[in-house]
Amino acid sequence: MKKLITCVISAACVCALALGIAACGDGGENPPAHTHELTKVGAVSATFFENGNSEYYTCDCGKYFSDSEGKNEIKKDSWVIAAVGTTADAFDAFTVYNSKSAKGAKGIVCGLDTGANAGPATYFGEADKNLDWDGSKTTIGFSLDLSALEENDFTIWDLSFNKKEGDEYKNTAEYELRFGIAKTANGFVVCDLFVPGVTFNAETDLAEILKSDKTFDESIVTVSFEAAIDDDNVLTYAITVADVKMEGKGTFTCDVVGFRTLWNAYLNKDGVEAYNFTKG
Repeated sequence: MKKLITCVISAACVCALALGIAACGDGGENPPAHTHELTKVGAVSATFFENGNSEYYTCDCGKYFSDSEGKNEIKKDSWVIAAVGTTADAFDAFTVYNSKSAKGAKGIVCGLDTGANAGPATYFGEADKNLDWDGSKTTIGFSLDLSALEENDFTIWDLSFNKKEGDEYKNTAEYELRFGIAKTANGFVVCDLFVPGVTFNAETDLAEILKSDKTFDESIVTVSFEAAIDDDNVLTYAITVADVKMEGKGTFTCDVVGFRTLWNAYLNKDGVEAYNFTKG
């Protein structure tokens, strides 16, 4: 695989200001015995996976302030803006096939878009539909609340990859990481659908998932896609749902340059909530 090296600098605007100790939060009227230095940290917008921050100032005395005069002291990390994927606003990132989905208390409550015959999906980059990736081991995880499912209801999730043709990012269309979960009389069953994939036929997909002998009991679970690609374009992956781990390999004929979309590819029952999306 040709390695794609991407440097993302979230460096905040830094500005040093010399202030008297009286301006560093003590409110006194006496002339300062010495000066403190405030450093401005500029505001950074949160992204789907990365935290942002509001503007704040650090002082060389170890204090933090919301203003350039050092009068309004704040607590450490009070400036953090949570990554969008870890909040209910994650719903806003699922812009494709989402006509029957809704914003939930924690994330996106998934529904089947009957026009597209598919569940909601998010492009990791709205402009170019790409999240840069150099092939090193990366985990994309999230949580699922499956309590809306009843016996023989199922949900399928899919993580896709990009190649690049000219200036355009395109789905590799070779491999996608995919799993299906179905509710049974005794709990849940989960299946690795790396092969054969999704047929978008409720009966066929349910039957494929129910073939699996991998089970779990919890209705609220954490799931993850772990992927790495070596220099020979060999994809090594692990899909974990609850405590069930499914592993495999596949070889791409193209150079993979990024992740494309996370997709609730198919479902036969609305109401599963997905939330707390993370990348590590």
